[in-house]
Amino acid sequence: MPTIQRIIISFFVSLLFFATHTVAGLLLQERKYSAKKTALMWSSAGIFLFLELCFCFIFLSKPWRMPVALMLSYLYFWGIFIYASADGFWKKCYLWITYGSVFCVSLSVSFYLCYLLLPNGSDTFVYFMRGVFYGIICLAIFFAYYKYGRPLIRDVSGFRTKNWISLNIVSIIYFLTFVILLSKITADNGINSNTLILFSLFVCSFAVANILIISNIHQMRKEARDKLVRQNIEYLMTHVENARKNEQKIRELRHNLRHHTERIAAMAREGNTEGILAYLGQNKEASESFPSWCPNATVNGILSSYAEKAKKSGVEYTAQADTPAKSGVADVDFVAILANLLENALNACVALKSSGPIQVHIRNVGNKTVIAVSNPCGAELELENGLPTARGIGIDSIISSSGRYQGDINYKIQEDICTACVILNP
Repeated sequence: MPTIQRIIISFFVSLLFFATHTVAGLLLQERKYSAKKTALMWSSAGIFLFLELCFCFIFLSKPWRMPVALMLSYLYFWGIFIYASADGFWKKCYLWITYGSVFCVSLSVSFYLCYLLLPNGSDTFVYFMRGVFYGIICLAIFFAYYKYGRPLIRDVSGFRTKNWISLNIVSIIYFLTFVILLSKITADNGINSNTLILFSLFVCSFAVANILIISNIHQMRKEARDKLVRQNIEYLMTHVENARKNEQKIRELRHNLRHHTERIAAMAREGNTEGILAYLGQNKEASESFPSWCPNATVNGILSSYAEKAKKSGVEYTAQADTPAKSGVADVDFVAILANLLENALNACVALKSSGPIQVHIRNVGNKTVIAVSNPCGAELELENGLPTARGIGIDSIISSSGRYQGDINYKIQEDICTACVILNP
């Protein structure tokens, strides 16, 4: 084949693969960086892909051209996807390996369609039509995933390591099988009945396996939601109980206010200034037992509840908040986010036998609500993509509730202090 034709084919194939790999990456990823940085990373991947495919199609012989080009481009985009996506490592691996299987199946089907429909076509035309068939198949699969699969996958935590490792093992087996079959289909240079039967059987089993995997993911989501509901109910009941206790204290103070006023008035008439100061000092502790940090009843109740828990545990606790009485963040979400952050911070201090401090800052900045909680942490705490690698239902609850406000969650560790920051856009 003349060099000019190889260049044209290389350009077409590289453009097609860049488009499919990029669309797949954007559909599968949970964006970790800004839109500008993400676009820059995927664009650089496109430049690498174009140069790599041009090299393979121009300088390599035909048997090695396609396998080497596909494998290098797939692995490079895999690295970009892992780096650019904010999710658990094994979930990201599962998604990209599964996409690799879909990629091989789509390409294999495009080969068979060309063998069947264009047995005598020129190399250039066959390459072109193979790309067209492949693009149509991928477009249909991407649309189906976007409509049905993406909402389900995004709703399941990527930090359930054991579950995702198990799914990865199944995906790797199918991926390697389809890579071998694609190489065999390419080498057959036509329709081989034995290869076709084997390919069809594996595609059917792959479809069945994915149905079972989807059922598994559904179960994971159900378990996560059930735990979240139970936890939110528990926190809400605790909040209601604390609010009831504070209301009772307020009623008691109001009931006794008349007696306090009469007592102070009597001492004032006697000119007993020292007695008045001593009497007021006796009631200082009672008046500070239910402090008010902000006008929002839910936020104030949560902060009060954990102030009391921290005091009982011997942990220093400070909080600042300016949340208005009517906030754009629902009460149940404040419970899921703020209470979980404080629970994790208090548990960390207790586990380390640390006196703290736990520092809480809640601010409304423009249209955003910013929640930051910092506390001492141990060396065993490790972060991945701005989230703890060891993750429980508490952090899953934070992520789930923050997602309703296009929230941004980030953990950082500096000088043995862990700071969790949640930015909400109510």
